Amino acid sequence: MENIFINSFPFSKEAAEHLKELEIDIKTLPTDFPTSFKEAFERLRNLMDTNNLPDKINTSLTSPEVIIYAIMRVFLELLDEDLLRNRFAETFSKRTEKILLAQQDEIFLTKLASNTFNWQIKKEPHTGVRTSEWQLRFNNFLEVAPNFIANDWKLINQELHDGWVSLKKEKLVRLLAEKAKTYISQRKISREEIPEVPESYNSYLNELRSKISLLRKNFENQPIYSDEIMQTAYPPCIKFIIDKTEKGENLSHSERLFLTFFLLNIGTSIDDVMNIFTTQPDFKEEMTRYQVEFAAGKRGSGTKYTSFGCAKLISFGLCKKELDSTDYCIQGKVFSKVLKNPLQYYRARIFSLVPKNKQ
Repeated sequence: MENIFINSFPFSKEAAEHLKELEIDIKTLPTDFPTSFKEAFERLRNLMDTNNLPDKINTSLTSPEVIIYAIMRVFLELLDEDLLRNRFAETFSKRTEKILLAQQDEIFLTKLASNTFNWQIKKEPHTGVRTSEWQLRFNNFLEVAPNFIANDWKLINQELHDGWVSLKKEKLVRLLAEKAKTYISQRKISREEIPEVPESYNSYLNELRSKISLLRKNFENQPIYSDEIMQTAYPPCIKFIIDKTEKGENLSHSERLFLTFFLLNIGTSIDDVMNIFTTQPDFKEEMTRYQVEFAAGKRGSGTKYTSFGCAKLISFGLCKKELDSTDYCIQGKVFSKVLKNPLQYYRARIFSLVPKNKQ
């Protein structure tokens, strides 16, 4: 059972302890584990080509899954490329969700939550009418739930008893998968801690770097918006303002301009932008339509305004980087480039979230 667990979740605390016992030397990985080394390289190459990793996992006693994962992490640290790191974390998040939903044994779910993520979790007590299966401490819920913009993920819309949030298995698994993504993406090794690797790495690293360059080129040439406006890709400053509109709170003039410019720039229709403002206490349809159409270049001089940049948002007090669920705002970088505008953030998230064949 333990072997199945660590091969299913090679990022887990148990997997890390198993690797520590093996006393792996990064310099001799190509010779100590030649088959796993090549498999790790192939998986990363496939990840960049298809945005996927193998769904089927070998969980036998002799499975090399944990070793392959460790080698992939070595490659990630040597390449030090956020684009690949984020894609890697996103894919393992999806795989974690699939595994947990398919598992009937509850021990996998509780083990991952408690041991690796240090979450407090328990089964929902049996009562006359039980609508949920699990309970999670509210502070653990809030670690990742704000990443989801839908109203049914807001704490105020949850069933809460003495600090415990009641959840069905599907929602709990979704939270665990999201936590796995942030857990993996944030586990970085400083450059000083990475030893110099032998020449046997070079050909593999050079090919991966070449693929990364192509990925970055595709990213920079993609449209600012996708066919489907993905709310999960909104930067925290936009999420914050939209949350205020949903509560019917009055927006400042700067907030209204920024929200309008941003939404129009990512392809939101004039009518959809109008609809967002209907919750404003002082909403006047004719005036609002005129202002939105003016911002879209349909009236006046015909100029279509771009989104406020990050510097202007900071000066207006509209920057909300402390609410960011990614590293983009905190580090001030998107795929190794300085983050200057929320549109960069949005494009980066779209690139990470949308399957390649839909971009």
